[in-house]
Amino acid sequence: MGIGAKILLVICLMVFCGSGYYLADYFLKAHQAQNGFSSLKELGIGGSEEDSKHLADLDALRQENGDLIGWLQVKDTKIDYPVMQTKDDPEFYLHRDFHRDYSDAGTPFMDAASDIDLPTANWLIYGHHMRSGIMFHDLVKYGDKEFYDEHPTFLLETIKDDGPQVYQIIAACYSEVYPDDADVFKYYQYAGIESEEDFNIYVDNVKAMSAYETGETAVYGDQLVTLSTCAYHTDDGRFFVVGKRVGPYQ
Repeated sequence: MGIGAKILLVICLMVFCGSGYYLADYFLKAHQAQNGFSSLKELGIGGSEEDSKHLADLDALRQENGDLIGWLQVKDTKIDYPVMQTKDDPEFYLHRDFHRDYSDAGTPFMDAASDIDLPTANWLIYGHHMRSGIMFHDLVKYGDKEFYDEHPTFLLETIKDDGPQVYQIIAACYSEVYPDDADVFKYYQYAGIESEEDFNIYVDNVKAMSAYETGETAVYGDQLVTLSTCAYHTDDGRFFVVGKRVGPYQ
């Protein structure tokens, strides 16, 4: 083997080792982040029949972090997380964990324009699409109607609720972040719906965009929740599902 070939081999080995270290570190951090959220969920839960009616002990968690506004769960997925909101710094939890420490995975958070107190008619919640499988990675499974047929609902319990609320999914959509001057429907601009007109525009458009027909829709007066994450079908791609509240979880 010539000197040039040996040098190339050494370089390749260095790149391989470096990549292996990066991947190992990435998945280790993802595992640690997931374990952290699992520990939060267990806080105060399981001690009584009343405890078991809740997704998590939101009162106890709010004593640790007052930015908490709820807990989200999608059955048979890893989506089982707190939901945060910081209106004065909307993307604070984009790369921070529940304890406000830096984290690649971040923590699901609600758009600053959404308001559980008013309430606004659509609550928009963001989460990362992590290749490790955590956060909102599993949300894109709703691109497959078979998955939807088996999981037509998700659960959200806010600090205003007396237990988890069931949300029936009405649409599952691929989209993207468009230029500001693009004359197209931008779902992410409807996080603070307050009027019947805007509500109807939103529902009509997401129904038209849906990857398949769910057989479900919504009418003004329904509470909507939109779950949004990145997708890779196009540059700045997004995938989102829209659910309407249908009642408490039994």
